[in-house]
Amino acid sequence: MKKKTTHIITLISIALLLLWVPVSLDKLLHFHAFKAGILRQPFSNTMGQVLIFLLLPLEILVVGLIVSSRFRLVGFGLSSLMMAAFTAYIGIALLGAWEKLPCGCGSVISGMSWTQHFWFNLFFLALSIWGYYLQRGLHRSSGSRQAAVEGLSAKRQHTNIFTNILNFIR
Repeated sequence: MKKKTTHIITLISIALLLLWVPVSLDKLLHFHAFKAGILRQPFSNTMGQVLIFLLLPLEILVVGLIVSSRFRLVGFGLSSLMMAAFTAYIGIALLGAWEKLPCGCGSVISGMSWTQHFWFNLFFLALSIWGYYLQRGLHRSSGSRQAAVEGLSAKRQHTNIFTNILNFIR
């Protein structure tokens, strides 16, 4: 069962990378177009400026976290949060909250209708959540096995982790 879960996690990781890498590269290579698209959105200029300088680093961070098996759980979590925010934004737009809503998206996504874009995002949100759930289960099962092998309770193991972090900081 663990091997099957690992394969599914790998496939989810690849699918998410096929989303986040091109989206990040598009923003990076066409930064001025990305910036102009964000500034056309129906929120304040201040919020737009924050998003301009926050979205690209977060997307690149998601890629790095998902690639790293050590931090993949955090990558799935961050991917889930970002996809939830993007999907909610599109959902609000589809409910007619704004008269006109320009799409600031690039790549393949720019050719989609708002409804298609909503379902596209919903699919990748579901993948991100599924990946998080599977990866968390994998971590829990390997963590409990490791604690059993070392003879440590889960509480004791977490205490050791926090002690190591504090010692590292000092």
